[in-house]
Formats: sequence, C-alpha cells, structure tokens
Amino acid sequence: MDFYGQHLANMSSEQLTATDQGSIASIRWHHYRVPLHATFTSAHEALGMREGVIIEIHTDTGLVGIGESAPLPNFTRTQDDTVKHVITHLTRLAQHLPSLTVSTALQYVYGQAGRLPPTASYALETALLDILGQQSAEPLSVLLTRLSSAENHTAGSLHESRLHIPVNAVIGARTLADTVTQAQLAVQQGFHCLKLKIGTTAHLEQEVERIKAVRAAVGPAVQLRLDANEALDFEQACTLLTRCEDYKLQYVEQPLPREQLTEMRRLRERVAVPIAADEAISDVASAQHVLAAQAADILIIKPQLAGGLRSGRQIIQDAATYNIPCIITSSIDTGIGITGALHLAAASPEVTLACGLATLNMLADDLISEPLHVEQGMLSFPTRPGLGVQLDRAALARYSQ
Repeated sequence: MDFYGQHLANMSSEQLTATDQGSIASIRWHHYRVPLHATFTSAHEALGMREGVIIEIHTDTGLVGIGESAPLPNFTRTQDDTVKHVITHLTRLAQHLPSLTVSTALQYVYGQAGRLPPTASYALETALLDILGQQSAEPLSVLLTRLSSAENHTAGSLHESRLHIPVNAVIGARTLADTVTQAQLAVQQGFHCLKLKIGTTAHLEQEVERIKAVRAAVGPAVQLRLDANEALDFEQACTLLTRCEDYKLQYVEQPLPREQLTEMRRLRERVAVPIAADEAISDVASAQHVLAAQAADILIIKPQLAGGLRSGRQIIQDAATYNIPCIITSSIDTGIGITGALHLAAASPEVTLACGLATLNMLADDLISEPLHVEQGMLSFPTRPGLGVQLDRAALARYSQ
C-alpha cells in the first residue's frame, strides 16, 4: 500500500474513528443538467450543457455530506463513467452503506477503486470526507493535509498560507478576434495566467496567428498556456511549437493522443516548449506510466476524472519524486466538484503553478448557495468545517432531471 493509503488506513482506525460519530442513514442523489452561458469548444467536442449527479450522504446524527459526479465521456473515453452508470452504482450502494460508520464507508469506497466509475468515487469520497471534516471541526483541506503527509512537518503553516489558490482563465477555441477580446478581458479581470484551447482547425497557420495575437494583446508578463486535447500528430506538434517558441509559452497540454507516450517523450526532446500530460492521466497507475516513460514535464490532474482526492494526492507525491510539477484542474464541474478540487490544491504544497479551477463562470448556475470568488487571479476556498459549501436547493430543483 502507498504511504498515503497506509497513513489513511491507520488514521481511520485510530484518529478518524475517535471523531466518527453515528452511522450513515441514507444516500440521496440529484441528476442535474446545467447549460453553459456559451458553447465551449475544444478539440474533443462543443460543450453546451453540463450533466452530472449531486449526492447527499445523511448520517443518523443529522450531518449531511455532499459530493459531485460529473462524467465527461468524450474526454475520458471510459464507457462505464456516465451518468447512467453512476446512478446504477449509487442505487446499489444506497442499500449497502447505511448503518456503516463514515470512516468504514470511506474505506469501503476506497476498496471499490477500479469497480466504481471514477467520478462516482470522487463524489462519494468528497461527501464522506465532508462529514468527517464537520465531525472534527476542520476544513477538508486540513483533513487532507493530516491524512496525506505526516512526513511534512511544515504542513500546518503551509496550509495557513494557502487560503487562496492561483488559477488560470480558459479561452475556448474561438475566432482570432474573439480570442483576443476574451484574453484582454481576462487580464482586465486580474488573471495572470491564460490557457488557450487549440486544435480545432486543420490549418496550423491559423493557430500560430491566434497564439501570436494573444501574446501581443496581453504582453510578455502574462503566463500563456496551450491545450490541444490530443488534436495534433507528432510533426504538426513539432512545427507548431517550434514556430511559437518566441511567444513564451509556459507549456502545451496533451498535444498528442494519450496513448503515444513514446512520441510525447520524443516531442519533449525535440522542442523547447514544456509538455504537459492531461488525458493520459486517468488514475494513479496511468500517471506512473507517464512518469516512467518520461513523457511529460508537467502532470494535469482532474480529481473528478482521476478517481478522487486520495488518487490526486498520490499522483502529486509520485510526481514529486521525479521533480515533476502538477496542476489541478476542473472538469467544468459545478461548485461542489470545484470546491473539492480546490481543497486538494490547498492541501498540496507541491502544487505551486496556477490551477485550472476558474470555470464556474462558464455555467448558468454553480448550484451552491455562496459563490466562490476569483480576485486578481486567485480563487478563495471555504474555511468552514468539511467541504464548506452548501447546496442551493432552489437552483438544484430548477436544474434537476
């Protein structure tokens, strides 16, 4: 068992149980469909609606933990991680988990890794940790810190200094003029880092012109990232990145198809722009393959799609042994899923680059009662016990199926 898993198991039996009061009474869920303000285009799809499941775990002491499962089938290519499959598993677990203590239920969910859809694991883990955080009167980020790295003697002070997480703005694949407008607007709003979607046109010249125009519009001080979503082949990636070396790109995200790890390593050797792996990271094992293959300079972790918070922490720790930085990003979740990922970032001192968590403004509603705020490129996270956010039940009723 990995260090984090062993430490969690020990704490579940010794420390978590000490605050684990009562048992699970019921599991409830809400199937939602929230429209985006505007269609978000990437090389994978044109996304106009976000669909998922909000779960609530109730205890017999009156506490409620919440989590979110938000599958992205076109992104993950995982056949059994769909809303339909998630609800099927929740129906089964609704019969099994009641009467278990929260820490026992959490260990059961971890034991289901590989059998549960990754987004269902994330939702259940978040909800159960939400309850444990409420029981111990500490934010989920502090609980994660306590569970993840007893070797880090400065974890407490690092947590206290990470009340705000740097984030990037995301600009979809748009026309050149619209891209420049959106980039300038993001900088005016205080963002210091932009991520530009590329790969939806077959004409590399157009992509180069968009990148050049954005860099000219925002100036040299703003960090600029690219995200190709697997859209390029090796020669296209070499040509594009070589031509864009003068534009001070922080990195390019998943330029090649996820299975082409050998080609990713060759690309790293060929071009000066750092290479990040995103779609290639689907769980701890896949991240270890990427690291062993020397296929990336940076790992992108989507907790929603990588199996949850424990998996995210393990990937971060594994990457640190290779001196590879990690970035935590959203899957365009609602406020529940984003907040869980935000706590993971706050609990991970290894994560220092801007994270991709400023996506709530894409949605017509975030489904939480108090919005998360981005100011000067920093996203604040709740410091109340547990997850720290509450469902906006009126909005949830409006968007529930």
